Amino acid sequence: MGMAAFQMENKGGSGIAMRKRIVWAAVVIAAGIAVWACRDRYGGKMDIDRTTAEERPGDAAGLEQKMLSFTVDGRSSKGVKQWHLEAGSAKIKGNEIHLNELGAVVLGDDAAVNLTSDKGIYDRDEGEVELIGSVTVVSDEGFTLTTDRANWSQAAKEISTDTIVRIEREGMTAVGKGGMANSDERKAVLKESVMVIMEPDTKINCDGPLEVSYNDNIAVFYNNVMVEDEDGTLLADKLTVEFDPETQELAQVTAEGNVKVKRGKSYTMSEKAIYSGSTGRAKLLGNPRVIIDSGELAEFEESGGLMGPEKEPEPENNG
Repeated sequence: MGMAAFQMENKGGSGIAMRKRIVWAAVVIAAGIAVWACRDRYGGKMDIDRTTAEERPGDAAGLEQKMLSFTVDGRSSKGVKQWHLEAGSAKIKGNEIHLNELGAVVLGDDAAVNLTSDKGIYDRDEGEVELIGSVTVVSDEGFTLTTDRANWSQAAKEISTDTIVRIEREGMTAVGKGGMANSDERKAVLKESVMVIMEPDTKINCDGPLEVSYNDNIAVFYNNVMVEDEDGTLLADKLTVEFDPETQELAQVTAEGNVKVKRGKSYTMSEKAIYSGSTGRAKLLGNPRVIIDSGELAEFEESGGLMGPEKEPEPENNG
C-alpha cells in the first residue's frame, strides 16, 4: 500500500514501498545528472596532439589546419592525467577547433565516465565546448544520459542544455527538457516537463524544475507534482526528499501545497504531509480532511469496519 502512508499517521509498513520508490527515483536522477558535473571538475594543463596535420591559407583570422586525428589530454596542476578527448578528424580555425566523431573519457577517483557526440566545437579562448548531435554520457555505475546538444564551460564548471535530456538506469527512465550541472556548487537541475518512470508501475511527473543539491543532501520536485502507483495518486505543489549526509539514507519526505492523496474514489487533503525516515510515520498538517466515497464507505461498513464482519458465536463443546 503506497499512498496510504500520507492518508494517516503510519505506524507500520503500509507506505514504505511507495516512499522508497520516490526516494530511489530522486537518488538515481541526482546521480545521473551528476555525470555531467564530473566532466568539468578538473582544470589544469591541456596537452594537444595533432596527427597528420595539413595547413592551408584561410581567412583573415589566420591559417586553417585540417587533421585526420586529434587528441587532447587534461592534466592536474601536478601533471596527473584527468581526462582525455579525441576526434576522428578536426579543423582548427582561429580560436575554434571543430571536431568530428568526438569521444572523451573522464577519470574520477572511483569511476570513469565516457562521452561521445557526432560533433563538437571547442573555443580555446573561452574554454567552452559545444557538443552537437547524439550526445551520450555513460558511467561505470550504469547510468546513461543522452541529449541532442550541450554546452560545457570550464570557467563556470558547468554543463547545460536546452534540449530534451534522458537518463536511464536499469528499471528507471527520467526525462526532462533542459538541464544544468555545476560541479563547484555541486548542484544539478532538470528544468521542465520532468517525468520519471520506474518499474513496475510508478510514475512521477512535475512541471519542473527538479533541483538536486549534493551539499544540502536534498532533491526537490516543483510545480504540479504527481506521483502515481498501483495504490493511488499523490498530488502536491512541491515534493522535497532529504537524505542523511552520513548514511545517504532517507531522512524525510515532505509534500507541500494543495496536497491530495487519492486512493480509489476516496482521498485526503492537507497543506502539508511529512514522512520521517527515522520513525517510519507520516503526518498530515494544515487543516487535514478525509473524504470517503459513499460507495466505498458502504463497502467498508459491510465488511464490519476495522473489526471485520460480525461472526456467529460458535456452539460450546460440552464434550
